[in-house]
Amino acid sequence: MKFLCIFIALLLFNACSLENKKSTKIGEVAAEISAKNLLGDDIKLNNDKNPLKVLVFFQNGCSSCLKELPYLDEFAQNYPDKISIYAINSANDIQTIQSLAKKFDFKKVKILKDDLKITQDRYAIFATPTTIIIKNGIIKDRILGETPWKNLKSKLISSL
Repeated sequence: MKFLCIFIALLLFNACSLENKKSTKIGEVAAEISAKNLLGDDIKLNNDKNPLKVLVFFQNGCSSCLKELPYLDEFAQNYPDKISIYAINSANDIQTIQSLAKKFDFKKVKILKDDLKITQDRYAIFATPTTIIIKNGIIKDRILGETPWKNLKSKLISSL
């Protein structure tokens, strides 16, 4: 009887822990992020009505990470009702992230601090930059490392 109770408890625990997990594979439903903006507000992809979302995982000191963000900001300004850009930092403290945000003064890129690296884990991020393109809640592309802007722009335009 004791074995049965332990088995049921473990089964329920696993069911609860898998409930909100989504895949990070191309063609599958994108996982929800767990991140805060620079004011400390929770940000959720599900609250964003734009059909195209781009997640850029970055960190301070990564020149490749910071290179594409200004291009993405300008691109998003041209398509304000179609695309949202989220720059997610899991590596640096909030003061460093705020300093970067102030330096770049993005108009459309939303700079976020990952909650306890939860989003990083959900998306299996092991290197920066990693860029994930999501269309209508489905992962369309996953780009690891630096990519020329013309290639990324082409992917974004074809996703609009």
